Amino acid sequence: MGVIGNVVMQDDRQVAEAVRRLIDLVADKPPAVVESAERRDDRRRFLAETLGSDGDVVFERIIAGDELQPVAYLERGAIAARAVAKIALRSQAGSAIGSGTGFLIAPGVLITNNHVMPDRSLAINSMAQFGYELDVTGKAVGPVDFALDAGRLFHTDVALDFTVVAVRPLAQDGTSRLDAYGYLPLLGTTGKAMEGEWLSLIQHPNGERKQVCVRENKLIKRQPDVLWYSSDTKPGSSGSPVFNNDWFVVALHHKGVPEMRDGVIQTVDGRDFDARTMSEDRVKWIGNEGVRASRIFATLQAALPGHPLLQPLFQATPASARVETPALAPDTRRAAPPTASAPSSPPALPATSPASTVMATNETITIPIEIRLTVRPDGAVAAPAVVASTESFAIEAKRSAEPKREAPFDPDYGKRKGYDPKFLGGGAKIVGLPVLGAQNEVNAAPLLSPTASNKHVLHYDNYSVVMHKDRRLAMFSAANVSFGHRYEMARTRDVWRLDPRIRKEHQLDGFYYAKNQFDRGHLTRREDLEWGTTPRKALMSAGDTCHWTNCTPQHSRFNQNREIWQGIERYILEESIEAGHVDTQIITGPVLDEGDPEYKKIKYPLQFWKVVAALKQDGSLFATAYIASQAEVIAQYGIETTEAPFGAYKTFQTRIAEIERLTGLTFVSGEGGATPLSNYDPLEGRPVSRRRRLATSESTSGVSLPPDYLPIDDLSDIIV
Repeated sequence: MGVIGNVVMQDDRQVAEAVRRLIDLVADKPPAVVESAERRDDRRRFLAETLGSDGDVVFERIIAGDELQPVAYLERGAIAARAVAKIALRSQAGSAIGSGTGFLIAPGVLITNNHVMPDRSLAINSMAQFGYELDVTGKAVGPVDFALDAGRLFHTDVALDFTVVAVRPLAQDGTSRLDAYGYLPLLGTTGKAMEGEWLSLIQHPNGERKQVCVRENKLIKRQPDVLWYSSDTKPGSSGSPVFNNDWFVVALHHKGVPEMRDGVIQTVDGRDFDARTMSEDRVKWIGNEGVRASRIFATLQAALPGHPLLQPLFQATPASARVETPALAPDTRRAAPPTASAPSSPPALPATSPASTVMATNETITIPIEIRLTVRPDGAVAAPAVVASTESFAIEAKRSAEPKREAPFDPDYGKRKGYDPKFLGGGAKIVGLPVLGAQNEVNAAPLLSPTASNKHVLHYDNYSVVMHKDRRLAMFSAANVSFGHRYEMARTRDVWRLDPRIRKEHQLDGFYYAKNQFDRGHLTRREDLEWGTTPRKALMSAGDTCHWTNCTPQHSRFNQNREIWQGIERYILEESIEAGHVDTQIITGPVLDEGDPEYKKIKYPLQFWKVVAALKQDGSLFATAYIASQAEVIAQYGIETTEAPFGAYKTFQTRIAEIERLTGLTFVSGEGGATPLSNYDPLEGRPVSRRRRLATSESTSGVSLPPDYLPIDDLSDIIV
């Protein structure tokens, strides 16, 4: 939906009130009741021009509110959808900075909103992504990336909120062609829709895969420049085509109209909207506004009458622009229709392996088959017949449905003991919380009710956190992890919570993780804290990790790469578990660097670190440190895509002293924290030449690496 800044002005408050009244007026009323005779005649003329003698029949059905449609309506909608693309906005450095929707209005010409793409410089690095959707089996496909070509055509109009830009004819993959996606001409002709008539939108809401909103969208008012309509859209839908019943574009969607109360935008749960702490998907939208296709057509014709790329747009007619015209939208992916087989023919097999077919729901269906060969009297072998066995076949399903049950939660934070420095033992085995240091003390988010002994530390079940008040992320999260006292139990649903013990503006909540591929990355992992003296306590401990204070933005591929980064502590435990040591302490966090990139005006970290302390076979303490980076993958793939390969994330073992240098924290052990934890680091004070070193000049993830960053390609590379 629209830009929040566009809907809080006085005029937009009046728009919201007018839209509300019109929805009440037009709801459940057909065009015959709410539209004028002049507009009805205009609509009849348009239908006659596009449908000939059938126009009168269609008009009578529309005017009466009869919503029955030919079955071809759905197929033609699928053809129209091919011309719609996600706009992936990227900075000069290649970082993803947002998204919108756009569509082709002529061969090689894309349209979107001015507020999505306001200037030529943004077009240079951005992409039009076609085919980013789910196919008929529910399988994710695409995107196919096409670069924009602002040098050939770029024209923007602030008043009507539209931008047209040229698109290169060949995709980034070097094989896909833009003309395979067709185009949807805007027509200067009026009469494309009446008030009370139903509309549809095809869009990329929140930067997600292509979606369609059909039917619950009624045209409620026509203004000189815009249309108002009731519809379901979300952030990222800006730039979507708005269609009439016959899949002609009637408007360019550009903003939503929110529910207002006393001049303040309202949320879906009846609260005042706060842009600082809430995402736009909390807004209660009551309607939408789109720029009329005829006004955009007239404006382009006046501004660029001779531009060669726009001539197909200017020359389009209602008859030629009808979506069913094959030249406008060839579907190169559509397979030829199946032909009927003779009764004696064996059933056709899929193109994939005949014994196993992988379904879109991640189900594997194994079907036993037998192949029968017939040898004729002359010695020739007849074509084989493949027959499915009459035996039952096995189905192996691996669904990951969202759990319905929540973990038990105690709102009394005073009962939470937090991280226990003596978890591994007393004396020399004590591993204290990191010492903040002078600068971190200044940056740490203060408790609303501090004590003489605690001004910054948030204690939870089995772990503790200190927050950076400006970055709104944890400086560190320190946990006690036991691989004993674990129970086999179903996973509960993640319910993320703000912590009431610090100011909410010092916490980064769900709005930041919308419209992109950032996962809500646990610092202290839920799986690590699934332990306790009773099953209930284990559930509460795991559920307590779902606080926004324990969350940091991690690209989905980074967060799902369990083999190395998420396997370190388990591998270390295996080194001492035979001696009965099943406990470890894990302190982890992001590297909060001043040079970190921004997204939604907030910097996100590129590197993460962890320090793991455990006991050796002889019962003595040891501690190791690790660092990983998501910079390289985000730079290459952006935060709008999940297509990054797992292997691109680099993990290194390094010295605890290096983590101290990067974070300003000091890691301590022993009574009173008198002993540096680095004293127990196997890399400290010993050569590491037996491992492959990276030269100082080598770089990964944009970071120049010291010689003691030891790459971990396999968990057995870890030095303990």
